[in-house]
Amino acid sequence: MLYYRDSRRDKLKKRFSQYSLWLSLLGIVIGVGQYFISIYSSNILYVGIVIYLMGFSSGVITFGKQEKGLMKYFSLSSFVVIPLLIMLGMLFFAMNFGEN
Repeated sequence: MLYYRDSRRDKLKKRFSQYSLWLSLLGIVIGVGQYFISIYSSNILYVGIVIYLMGFSSGVITFGKQEKGLMKYFSLSSFVVIPLLIMLGMLFFAMNFGEN
């Protein structure tokens, strides 16, 4: 009985890391999906950004609660990697545009 209670507590502790992972992924899919559909709406993009930031804040909460597992690293690392990729994309675009 004690083992059941401990495993249930561990599952409840991983809740914010799961929220962090799924909200970050949903925000990324919404943001990237805007570039692949023919209808562009800035409101949908803002919703994607807000969902992504909610995932990031859930990731910060997981570090504050010191949850176990590796899922908590996804939202925090994606918060660094995605802006870096955007900056590199703009840099390559500017380099390609400047050569013509």
